[in-house]
Amino acid sequence: MDMRNVRAADLNLLLVFEAIMAERSVTRAGERIGLTQPSMSNALSRLRALFGDELFVRTPEGMIPTPVALQASEHVKASIFAAEEALSVNGALFAPQNAEGTITLLTNDLIEFTILPAIVKALAQEAPKLRLRTRPLLKEAFEHDLDAGLADFAIAAPANVPKRFDFYDLFDEAFDGIARFGHPILSAAITQETFFSFRHVTVCHRFGATGVIESALSDIDKKLDIAVSVSNLASVPPLVSMTDFISVVPRRLAEIGTKEGLVAKFDLPLEVPSIQAKLIWGRGAARSPLSLWFRDLMEMVVR
Repeated sequence: MDMRNVRAADLNLLLVFEAIMAERSVTRAGERIGLTQPSMSNALSRLRALFGDELFVRTPEGMIPTPVALQASEHVKASIFAAEEALSVNGALFAPQNAEGTITLLTNDLIEFTILPAIVKALAQEAPKLRLRTRPLLKEAFEHDLDAGLADFAIAAPANVPKRFDFYDLFDEAFDGIARFGHPILSAAITQETFFSFRHVTVCHRFGATGVIESALSDIDKKLDIAVSVSNLASVPPLVSMTDFISVVPRRLAEIGTKEGLVAKFDLPLEVPSIQAKLIWGRGAARSPLSLWFRDLMEMVVR
C-alpha cells in the first residue's frame, strides 16, 4: 500500500480491519463498531482493494486472516492508537450510531427525487440520531454557502471546481427522451426530423440555466418547439404522460418514470453530452470525522 493509496483511502476502514481481526466475524465486528451488515461487506471489499489481498478467508471456524492481514495487524493497531491520541482533545473516534447534529446538503430536484431516498434510508440505519437538511443548489450561491459554513456539502456538476474545495466524482448522468405510452414517436425509428416535429416540455431552473437539450443545440441550426417550461424535474413525466409532448430528461428520472408506468423512454437521435455530478465540500471539513464518514456513506449509496 503506497503513499498515494493512503492519501486516497478512508482511514476509518482501519477500524473495520481491527474489528474483524478481533472478532473473526463480519457480523460481530459490525456490532462492535456500530455498522450494519451491508456497510461491513462494503467496507471489507474496499479494504481488500486497498491492500490488494483477500485479508480474511471465510471458514467454518470464522474469518481467518491471511499472512498479509497478520503482518499488517500490528501496524493497524498502532495507527488506531495514534489516531485516538491525536483526537483525544475532541473525544473518541467517530461512532455513527451515537452521532448527533445536522448535515446540510446543497442539492437539486433531480437528486432529491432519485437519490435522496436512499441517502435517508442509509442514514436512518447507520446514524439514527443525525439530522439531514437539504437546501436548493443555486449556481451563484453554493460556493459562498460552503465557504461560510452554511452548508457542509454540495452535489453539483460545475465545469470547474474552485481549488479551495475538495470533491470526488459521484456519477455520470446521461439523458434520454420520454413520451407517453402509445405515442406516435415510438412507432418507428426516431429521426431528428421526427424528434423536432413534436412539442417539448423543458426545465428551467431558478438560476436561469437553459435546459441541457437547448445547450446541446446551441451550435446547430435547430430549435425546440417548447410547449411547457417548468422549474421542477419531477413534474415532467406526469405532464408528458397525459399529452403528446415529449421531453429530454436525466436517465435516472426516465428510468423511474418508466418503472412507475408513466412514460416510455427512447434513445435520442442527437448527441447530448452527459454531466458529471460531484460531491463537493470545503477544506474546513476535509478531516472532520463526520465529514469523512458521510463521504464514505455517499459513495456506498451511489454505487
